[in-house]
Amino acid sequence: MSRLFSQVAGPLIFSLILSAILTYVSHRLIQKNRYRLLCGIVVNITIIAYFLTLTLLLVSLNQPTLLSGYLVLLVIIAIPIFLLLATSAYLFIFNGLIVWRRESHSLGNVLTLIIGFLLIIVPAGFRLLNSWWPNSKPIAFLQNVSNLFVLYLLFWVLTFLTSFFITKVFRPKDDQEYVIVLGSGLIGGTKVSPLLGSRIQAATDLQKNQFEKTGKMLTIVMSGGQGGDEKLPEGVAMKEYAVEHGVPADKILVDDKSKNTYENMLFSKQLLEAHGFDIDKGIFATNDYHVFRAAGYARLVGLNINGIGAKTSSYFLPNALIREYIAILLNHKRFHVVMTALIVVMSALIFI
Repeated sequence: MSRLFSQVAGPLIFSLILSAILTYVSHRLIQKNRYRLLCGIVVNITIIAYFLTLTLLLVSLNQPTLLSGYLVLLVIIAIPIFLLLATSAYLFIFNGLIVWRRESHSLGNVLTLIIGFLLIIVPAGFRLLNSWWPNSKPIAFLQNVSNLFVLYLLFWVLTFLTSFFITKVFRPKDDQEYVIVLGSGLIGGTKVSPLLGSRIQAATDLQKNQFEKTGKMLTIVMSGGQGGDEKLPEGVAMKEYAVEHGVPADKILVDDKSKNTYENMLFSKQLLEAHGFDIDKGIFATNDYHVFRAAGYARLVGLNINGIGAKTSSYFLPNALIREYIAILLNHKRFHVVMTALIVVMSALIFI
């Protein structure tokens, strides 16, 4: 045992130090700004470091019972992951069909359906091409580029999901002065939708809970302009909805000009400053899948505030997360275009 321990002592100590450093860095990054993909990257690396540390520790102890239990645990964890990956195409299609039946038939609402079919069609297409032209270098090149690109996207998917879960552990302090509710479309041009209603409910719950704890009632900013198919600004409809549900009218401000999330944050900030609020003592409310990206826009206009997310229907969440993921990728399109080009160049060099 002592000989085995001496063999892994160096890597184990290094792994322990690395894990401790990564834990500290993760904590500092999340404290400073939890709404960055960098947080997701560092947390994922930290998890891997702890996994390696635990593995080296158990190997150094050289206890067959502990090692067997550890291996069994790894198998238990790996089986559902393997099954999920193996059936992912069919799960995406199943989810896509549910969204198709329950939501509008827009491009944004069929993303899981499209991805599911692509996961089946692309591998099948390469198998067919390889059967027609075996040992073809152009086909092998295209397949290699496709596989590397999928791995690249998977890396960012895992990063985004980790970043998403980091934002969900946030709990607001009970000293807020305001909460901004981000608008969304109105049903029939006049009626608050269930999705928008859930955002308003999240804000009113926060208002009620803070008042019960501290006696301080925060102000709600209803933010949303009038779309081309709407008969009144979203902010006005949102205020009417909140007042009907018991929110005092004098504790509601309305931004009725914003057309997107960036303008929601910008115009709300201007409104709050005009009314003398401390803009650092606030929060915003949207749906949980939208919190991560919305926080980026908040910081872009100078609002260093966190967000709370209203729950989204489970059937709609995969589609919504994919839509947010694509939007975040597009926010960094130059970087991803360069990386995609590098993938193509590296694959080409392999086949030259």
